[in-house]
Amino acid sequence: MGTDKLIKFDESLLTGVEEMDNQHKKLVEAFNKVYSLIKEGKKEEALKVFIKDLKEYTEFHLKEEEKFLEEINYPEIEKHKRLHQQFRKIVFSLEEKIKEGNPESLREAISIAWGWIHVHIAKSDKKYGEYYKNLYKNQS
Repeated sequence: MGTDKLIKFDESLLTGVEEMDNQHKKLVEAFNKVYSLIKEGKKEEALKVFIKDLKEYTEFHLKEEEKFLEEINYPEIEKHKRLHQQFRKIVFSLEEKIKEGNPESLREAISIAWGWIHVHIAKSDKKYGEYYKNLYKNQS
């Protein structure tokens, strides 16, 4: 498989919550894997990887993140859950694009999904990272 990367995971995507950061890294890897396969023209394989690695992992991650936010009594949890619902719709719509097999519309859809997740992690998720850090600081 090629080494084309659509997404580079860097410090702008770190929340400071190790478990969530590790899950975000896996999400980025899954996006890159799907993108790479599509670029190589391997539509069937891209679809399998998308369903197995990206779609299922997205659902797992969002549930885990929401559970974490409940545990720390994050004040903006409802707003955060609504953002997750929007993201679920975006990711799940990618499946249809992959099945259609139009590489251009698929690239565009992945780009939109990635843009969304990047902004979400860099802004919304970083907020809970700050909240968690302050919570932890105040308890010690």
